[in-house]
Amino acid sequence: MNPQRTGLRAAEMIRGARAYRRNVAFRDNLAARLHDIAPGTTRVHLTPVTTDIDGAPRRQILVSLLNSVGYTVDAPIGAHRAARRLLVEAFPAADWNRPLIYNVGTGYLTDNVPAAPAALGTDTAPEVRA
Repeated sequence: MNPQRTGLRAAEMIRGARAYRRNVAFRDNLAARLHDIAPGTTRVHLTPVTTDIDGAPRRQILVSLLNSVGYTVDAPIGAHRAARRLLVEAFPAADWNRPLIYNVGTGYLTDNVPAAPAALGTDTAPEVRA
């Protein structure tokens, strides 16, 4: 066995273990902070909306805090704002123009865009003009 190759694999394993520990610490820290903000939260739905008030468009991100059963967590508006601020700071590279879901258990922020299987052929529907 090549000792140089073994040393490279060991270094890769150490880097991977360190990255895993950082990810677990990051996830646990976010989970603890979300629990402080709104106890019982297991998922956070973030939906971008644009409202037009008096001709001036205003962009917002609506936040829904959900428990493990899927019901909305009873929390004040300040808790929703704090959760949004926390997630925007934690994931600065995320595309906030798309609906997203943050899963507290896994620590993943994923797209929440409904999609149909390609086999249905729904993406080739003709345009509808009024």
